[in-house]
Amino acid sequence: MIGDGRETGTGLVADPRVQAVGFTGSRAGGIALTRVAQGRAQPIPVYAEMSSVNPVILLPAALTLGAGQFCTNPGLILAIDGPELDGFVSGARTALSAMAPSTMLTAGIHNAYRAGVDALNANRKAECLIAGQAGEGLVAQPFLFATNADDLIADKSLTEEVFGATSLLVRCKDADQLKRVIDGLEGQLTVSVHASDDDLDLARRLLASHELRAGRVLFNGFGTGVEVCDAMVHGGPYPSTNDGRSTSVGSLAIMRFLRPICYQDVPENLLPEAVQNGNPWNVPQQVDGRAITSKFN
Repeated sequence: MIGDGRETGTGLVADPRVQAVGFTGSRAGGIALTRVAQGRAQPIPVYAEMSSVNPVILLPAALTLGAGQFCTNPGLILAIDGPELDGFVSGARTALSAMAPSTMLTAGIHNAYRAGVDALNANRKAECLIAGQAGEGLVAQPFLFATNADDLIADKSLTEEVFGATSLLVRCKDADQLKRVIDGLEGQLTVSVHASDDDLDLARRLLASHELRAGRVLFNGFGTGVEVCDAMVHGGPYPSTNDGRSTSVGSLAIMRFLRPICYQDVPENLLPEAVQNGNPWNVPQQVDGRAITSKFN
């Protein structure tokens, strides 16, 4: 759906022929569509993917191994302060300063990106560490900002999404403060943990916090790239989505647009073929919760 402002989207959601909505965009846009859907004479479900900074947790031993080799731009990078983190920043400076800007999709997205970068530049609690190459037109000049955990905890605006190639590095004093920062984050689509075998005790301590705050927890990887499979969950607690029980990617995504029906004592020849005892479609079936053999088994 492409249109000016929210009029096109809200008009579609209000149309009685629309029975369910999938949305990816801003938090304000998702909330607006949800209100329209709930205010209809017949309310309908809205599955809105809205806002996520997808934090990356860099644990100390992993920093020693990987300094300078990370080239993605998560919204937040959380790490314990020390020489290992300084090495990572040095490597990131080399990589990011040579990175050419990329063209953004629309003027609206570009304007929102520039506004987010300007807000970080104007915030005295955020320091611009690295700026990538600038460019003309609708391009996103990459940036890496930094702050400390105390300032992030005190100023929630630092955790707001900047949709584009900008990251905020958060320096934590120790493992306890790192956990406190994680526990204070809003719901996310992903949390990525970079750890080595020497970090496993700390990683185990933090895992429960990750599970409460994200739909997908990754180790030694990044949230970019979403495989379409049975196990995938591309969703998460509010405000990453407005309904953390579902996924927008993977085989279970179809469940968002289905409504269950129970056929009780319906004559066999009136049943949909897929649920007839003869199973003419040869699709997977269950009887009393146990799978019946089909060509798919």
